[in-house]
Amino acid sequence: MPSIYDTDEKRWQAVQARESAADGSFLYGVVTTGIYCHPSCPSRAALKRNTRFYANRSAAIADGMRPCRRCRSDEPPLLERQRQLVEKACVLISDSEEAVKVDALAMQLGVSRFHLQKLFRQFLQIGPKQYIKSVRAQRAAHILGGDGEVLDGIYEAGYHSSAAYYADGAQRLGMPARVYKRQGEGMHIRYAFATTRFGKIVVAATRIGVCSILFGESQTQLVEDLTARFCKASLVRDRETLQQLVEQVVAGIEDPSLAARLPLDIQGTAFQEKVWSALRDIAPGDTATYAEVAASIGKPEAARAVASACAANPVAVIVPCHRVLGAGSKLAGYRWGVDRKRRLLAHEETH
Repeated sequence: MPSIYDTDEKRWQAVQARESAADGSFLYGVVTTGIYCHPSCPSRAALKRNTRFYANRSAAIADGMRPCRRCRSDEPPLLERQRQLVEKACVLISDSEEAVKVDALAMQLGVSRFHLQKLFRQFLQIGPKQYIKSVRAQRAAHILGGDGEVLDGIYEAGYHSSAAYYADGAQRLGMPARVYKRQGEGMHIRYAFATTRFGKIVVAATRIGVCSILFGESQTQLVEDLTARFCKASLVRDRETLQQLVEQVVAGIEDPSLAARLPLDIQGTAFQEKVWSALRDIAPGDTATYAEVAASIGKPEAARAVASACAANPVAVIVPCHRVLGAGSKLAGYRWGVDRKRRLLAHEETH
């Protein structure tokens, strides 16, 4: 996608306005100081004739510029650093097996409670406390979808009593615990189709995020696969509502660096979710073996179980099970075909 800052005049206007939206699109340097900055840098404005523009840090450094200490131009833009902090907070919340306290979370991240609340509302439109409750409710949904007792699932999810669950979790989940025990009857899932360079896909989503991305040879096959996975949910084809999300999914497949920004609502066993999370830590262009993934989650003996978790992955490409190889880096089986796996890896090596 071409940048809107495609001329020096537009870049200069962005620098004068200190547009944070321009951060990441380019950098500018001041020849009289030898310093390069992000467009939003609050430092004193330079004269236009003393300003140069650079596509990236390497270009600025090659021109003899050094980073600005004020806007930390040798690091990602402020907005990106803030987004990364919120993402880290979300991971800590999701990975914690105990109830998370906002004060303790802020301390762990090295920020104040007020600053953490501000960032959560900026990026997620809810506060950290509300997010913690949402994660706990989703955890209850997953546990209650298994074979355990309803009350056991409520306690395991972190609720101190069934009353606490029904006051909070059931309201957030949109259905009572015993409905989840019936394999999610009443769930409302929208889906839409798209075509990518790797084939046809169906994108399915709840109100929380993407719950499934599947490859298939035809729309008929895709619907059959989706129905098999969500056999007791209400499935509605709705391209209009999902238009933007589908475009984001296709963009994430085309440019793997965008995949991490997609909202997901995927549920599996505790082990599967741990594996899927580890898969998202494998950078585009890199690969890992099943044994290496098993070791990364502290289960070095569980390489076969990791392979099974990869096979059960409900979200193709975005949760990149295609980046996992067999022993000796062998191009092992892939749910959607080894040839597709090979093409995905080749594409990511060049992007």
